[in-house]
Amino acid sequence: MVAPLVLIADDDNITHTLLRSILERSKFRIAESFDGRDALQKARELLPDLILMDVQMPLLDGFAAVQLLRNDPATARIPIIVLTAAAVEPLDAVRSLDLGADDYMRKPFSLDELLARIHSKLRAHQLEEKLQQRTNELEALVQIGAQLNEALAIDELADRLLGILMAQIPSDCAVFTLINADGQPILTRSQDTNGAQIKQDEVSLTSRSLVGQVLTMGEPALIADLDAHPDLDMLIEGMTCRGGIGAPLIHGGKKLGVIVLGADAGRYTESDLRVLRSIGEQAALAIRNAQLYVELQGYAQGLETMVAVRTAALQSAQAQLIRAERLASIGTLAAGIAHEVNNPLQPILMGLELTLENMDEGRPIEREMLEVAVREVQRIERIVTGLLEFARPERNGMSSIDLNEIVQEVLSLAGKQLQYARVNVATDLGHIPLSAGSADQLKQVVLNLVVNAMEAMPNGGGLILRSFEEDNFVGLTIADTGIGIPPEMLASVFDPFYTTKADGTGLGLAVSYSIIEGHGGQFEVSSVLNEGTTFTLRLPKLVDSGDETDQ
Repeated sequence: MVAPLVLIADDDNITHTLLRSILERSKFRIAESFDGRDALQKARELLPDLILMDVQMPLLDGFAAVQLLRNDPATARIPIIVLTAAAVEPLDAVRSLDLGADDYMRKPFSLDELLARIHSKLRAHQLEEKLQQRTNELEALVQIGAQLNEALAIDELADRLLGILMAQIPSDCAVFTLINADGQPILTRSQDTNGAQIKQDEVSLTSRSLVGQVLTMGEPALIADLDAHPDLDMLIEGMTCRGGIGAPLIHGGKKLGVIVLGADAGRYTESDLRVLRSIGEQAALAIRNAQLYVELQGYAQGLETMVAVRTAALQSAQAQLIRAERLASIGTLAAGIAHEVNNPLQPILMGLELTLENMDEGRPIEREMLEVAVREVQRIERIVTGLLEFARPERNGMSSIDLNEIVQEVLSLAGKQLQYARVNVATDLGHIPLSAGSADQLKQVVLNLVVNAMEAMPNGGGLILRSFEEDNFVGLTIADTGIGIPPEMLASVFDPFYTTKADGTGLGLAVSYSIIEGHGGQFEVSSVLNEGTTFTLRLPKLVDSGDETDQ
């Protein structure tokens, strides 16, 4: 593990000698500057792990240097401890912290205290970087899922997947192989910094290659150094990479193919493998959707002779379209979700920093700070759990559901996006009986209607959700104050592939209608141009054995 690099910025030679001695004895690497401008340049070139910044320096004082470092994205998060002998200026500490410094110490200072503070800031910085990395991964994965699901042709999807992989996880070589039901390669794409390419008949699927091993085992794998694995002859056929990571492409328990990245030995980490595995899961779904799209095109050409096969294929395609629409809805909500994850990071970081300082300086640990951090972590966990719950594959079977709970969960998921769109939400959720249905599918229907309503109000507006009981049904109305639907278009809004959006698929309302119809319910729409639109859905009440006995 590489020792942390500390940049000493001070115009006093004695201070340099003293700090260099104590830091080198503590196994730190050292870089030195004797004026503010040189310190600024070295910070940008070396990107040290921590900076010790004197206030009074020639050419550029420490205050100005701190401000310039904080305004530069490359150096904005480097921990800075300001050191000064200007004890006559008590406001220097306030000014330093206001400009973005992480800590402030007056000369003369205790070397033990300085070391304790350095270690504390480095630990806090490492924690912040890890949290930021996980947040960035989450945001990237949401965006990658949307990009992959835009491609309908397998060839286009394969090329896009390799481009995404090489950009997200910098590598020297990569290969994507799609296999058929017999385990034979049917499509191969490769990329190499030297221009090397792999042909389909050159792909090695034996267990002596990383490609073949990942495909055979059906599990992700990380090879830090090929020389340490005598069971492998190569990572990727025809390519000389010595380190690699690979992940299988599996959908519904069926192996679709494999993706493998290669680079120098020791390049990859467990974090890289986690990202590759997540991308692989999304890629498998996109590949299956693309395969279904091709199959549906073939069925349309020979419809009269394939009626029986078409029925089974459409059932499978419908399930995939429901899944694809769910991911499209998540893409729309990505900005709000990312914002919700970022918000709790600050109190977590502050609480942990203060706790570390208390530990280092022997002060009692403040339980309240830790409780705040725990609550904020639990908040992030709830946000991520909600996102994953909505994105995961649908559960089979019907259960008793409360339509009011469905509405509340959807509004919780879409709350930030509605707030950003300046949509005022009102609810009138009275006491209603239970209904039988699929909670996953009904959440998708309600979310689709809420997102459509939000997009129909580009300048903001009002949205009202009201539940009701009517005869043998429980129902929900979703009414907006948006642009409305022209009368001549109302009859077509539930037709597949009918859309007025420039980037729409025309499947959202069609899939929603199919879901409500499959529940034995009713789905209606009414609209007045430039005044708003109201969607009404009804679901059969859940009749228990007690009700049947009374009848």
